[in-house]
Amino acid sequence: MQHQRSSSLLLCIETSGSLCGIAIADADSTTLPGGSLIAELSFSEPFLHDKLLAEATRSLCTMADITLPNLSAVAVSAGPGSFTGLRIGAAFAKALCFENLPKLIAVPTLEAIALAAAPSARMLGRERICVGIPSHKHLVYVQYFTPEAAPLGAIALVSEEEFTPNPSIFYAGAAFDHKPAYTTLPDYCRITPAMIAALGVEHFRKQAFMLSEDFVPLYAQEFVPKNAQ
Repeated sequence: MQHQRSSSLLLCIETSGSLCGIAIADADSTTLPGGSLIAELSFSEPFLHDKLLAEATRSLCTMADITLPNLSAVAVSAGPGSFTGLRIGAAFAKALCFENLPKLIAVPTLEAIALAAAPSARMLGRERICVGIPSHKHLVYVQYFTPEAAPLGAIALVSEEEFTPNPSIFYAGAAFDHKPAYTTLPDYCRITPAMIAALGVEHFRKQAFMLSEDFVPLYAQEFVPKNAQ
């Protein structure tokens, strides 16, 4: 695949969950079938961020005929999420954005999920979106949003016992996966590179960049290797 050169190409990195993935987006595009998304590569095998991220980036850029100097920005999931996953993604993004070329965009994980879930929430007439991801010891990082994905407050850490299904709320995030009492859809129960790309493009258009040396992810939970006892 060969992509016409653009001055608004983004490499988008998702490592906040158990799965690793990357995407390439064009913030200037109005003709791509997926909006701004050019390509996406995800892996279903969990906890392989350190082994996959660099090679996956090289492979996807090669397939899209894009080189790193062509990139205008790197958008990376900023958490909350897996401690080690976010650390790997942050280190990789900061290395790519050394001397702030390309620019770095920190993408709030819960807001990216809310933006993806917003069309379904509006279609169902829900008044709010609740995004939650597990932390530890039956605790959940949660944030509420309007049906347009605007934050309604800060991220809170709450107990799972505090949740009861509310018919006026659309739920999203891994905390509600396989819980039929909560109105959600499987596509919104995990974060994907495309979600990071969608919100990353919005930040790019607003020129919402940050210095790579200032970027610190919002860690939520310790990374647990898949072969842990």
